[in-house]
Amino acid sequence: MFTYLSDYVDEFERVVVYYDNGQEALGKIIDNVLATRNNIERRIEFDHTKKRLFQVSDMLTFIDKIIYKHKNNIPLTKAEQYFFSIKDILGIERQLRNKRI
Repeated sequence: MFTYLSDYVDEFERVVVYYDNGQEALGKIIDNVLATRNNIERRIEFDHTKKRLFQVSDMLTFIDKIIYKHKNNIPLTKAEQYFFSIKDILGIERQLRNKRI
């Protein structure tokens, strides 16, 4: 088992990180964790409409945040409630459970 994310990332020949610096704190975490790795390519400027991987990762991050909030009894914002109900999110979580690495 890997001790750190950086150990896991080192197992790959090349890793491309698509992140547009939408959240400054997350950008700093990505930079700090991955900055010293030689196999990391960071793409900040990219066409979101052509990068489905970005859209999928963004949705999975959103789903994880909603699940975390639900499990910790943290109320959802109106914006978070807009797309899915908790029942929908928990159904998606069940479908994704065996697909995560």
